[in-house]
Parts: sequence; structure tokens; C-alpha cells
Amino acid sequence: MAEKCIVPAEWEEFFDNFSKKLKGLSEKTTIELVAPSVSEAEEGKNLTLAGISYDPKDKVLSVFCEDLDHLINKPQEICVEEDGGIKIIRVTDGTGLEHFIKLAQPISL
Repeated sequence: MAEKCIVPAEWEEFFDNFSKKLKGLSEKTTIELVAPSVSEAEEGKNLTLAGISYDPKDKVLSVFCEDLDHLINKPQEICVEEDGGIKIIRVTDGTGLEHFIKLAQPISL
């Protein structure tokens, strides 16, 4: 899998397009969300992803799932791994911790 980092000026548009693509899919997209806390921990598995958005004013990346909303404050780096489409989204937050959004099926933009 090849990893590609997205420049910060493109985050808002990238995730707007990504979320539009999710809405157009006939089946639900499930994810595994791994986010740091005291130690590396899985925050959720088999979550249904509703969308992802970036607010440049507040500098927050919001991951919206059916049963959970996950906020990532002050992202420093956002990279995607592709394998026939986007498979993993890796976000490094303002404290240097990494959050992983692992898609069950690749999403092509």
C-alpha cells in the first residue's frame, strides 16, 4: 500500500468529497477506529462511518459514526493509504499522537 499525505489547504475539500462518496454507496461503510488515550487503544470496531469533516476555523477533524463521534484537535498531518482506493486514514494530532481510521472496503474518490 502506498501512503500519500494531503496538504492542509486541501483537507476540508478532501473530506467533503470523501463524505459525498460515502453517501453514494449502496452499502454501509464500516471502520475500525484506533485512537490514543492513556495507552494505544481501539476506540471502536465495526462502526458505520457516516462522514468525516475538517473545520479549518476551529482546526478540528470530526469523524462521524452511527454510534460515536470522534474529534481530533489540531491535526498536524493527514495521510491516506491506498489499495484500490482509500483503505486507511492516519491523522497525527496536535500532541503528536496518531489516530487510524481503517476502512473495511477501499473507497475510491
